[in-house]
Amino acid sequence: MTNRSTSLYPAALRLANGNLLPRSRSRAAALAPNRQVTRNDVAALARVVPSTVSYVINNGPRSVSVEARERVLKAIATLGYHPSDVARSLRTRRTKTIGLVIPDITNPYYGEMTQAIEEVSFQRGYTVILGHSSHLPERELRYSQVLRSKQVDGVILLPETTDLEPVHFLQRAGIQVVILERIVTGYPCIIADEHHAGYLATRHLLELGHRGIGCIVLAGDSTSSVAREEGYRLALQEAGVSPQKNWILESESGYIAGDTVARCFLKLPERPTAVIAHNDLIAIGAMKAFSEAGLKVPGDISVIGFDDIAAASYVQPALTTIAYPKRQMGRAAAEMLINLVESGEIGFAGQQKLPVHLAVRGSAARPV
Repeated sequence: MTNRSTSLYPAALRLANGNLLPRSRSRAAALAPNRQVTRNDVAALARVVPSTVSYVINNGPRSVSVEARERVLKAIATLGYHPSDVARSLRTRRTKTIGLVIPDITNPYYGEMTQAIEEVSFQRGYTVILGHSSHLPERELRYSQVLRSKQVDGVILLPETTDLEPVHFLQRAGIQVVILERIVTGYPCIIADEHHAGYLATRHLLELGHRGIGCIVLAGDSTSSVAREEGYRLALQEAGVSPQKNWILESESGYIAGDTVARCFLKLPERPTAVIAHNDLIAIGAMKAFSEAGLKVPGDISVIGFDDIAAASYVQPALTTIAYPKRQMGRAAAEMLINLVESGEIGFAGQQKLPVHLAVRGSAARPV
């Protein structure tokens, strides 16, 4: 496990022999009992000019003699000095922070993605400020305003509505933006192959012999859900199967929503033999509803999800799903954003599409 106490200062804050500096606040209390210790205090104790203290802390840009460096490091330890992030940001015009706004903090899919973004950011010396939009455009805009006021260096957004004002607001403020999960013209984007995902799921069921295939789409989602439905329709068309309108149902996200929409299928005079759900949460909720209604999964009805969250492998039967490169997408977005921030490149609007694959488990089988 990493010793967090060593991460407060860069490697420059070690003595020449490699040992960490001792921490002591007794001298600090004597010199500055009622105020925050400043760079000037360190410089005075070390008998150097204030700029030399900065060169030691930042490991440059000018070199410092071994003797002066030792004096500065000892003064920092004696006084308990912590460099001010605010002061540094005024000099560098960077805060070393990035914003991340996700639509659903309860969905493990976004949890894995967020973890990957945070890991890359931390490795690159950045702190992540997290916002939860709850799929609402007004929350996306509010978080964009807050992040601007925090003077973040860049923002990763996952906009799920047609309202792109939060994205444009950040761009007008001069803040670099990277878009995850959808294509927004004029912005750098990281996406998965959503159209192919819908196609893969449907083709798998068709190959098993299903012809009555229902589709659960996410209510209000004009991005990934639309692309998956297009892939679903294409696979049916290639197989010469016409989709039934009353077998394409909208749902909110979550286990309870999946349970609710599944019961809508059960009320139909003729139900499908298989259902494709917008995500694993909905799929797992649907499986519960089917089971409680006396149907066996996959004996009586097959179910396929999207995302491949950890729970998909642990439910019974294990959920067949379309696996998304969640961590890869998060890492790619963080690397792209930080590289753009540090290069100062303006106007980059490249797109990176990552592949998906079918994870075959136990919830889909040939129809009886």
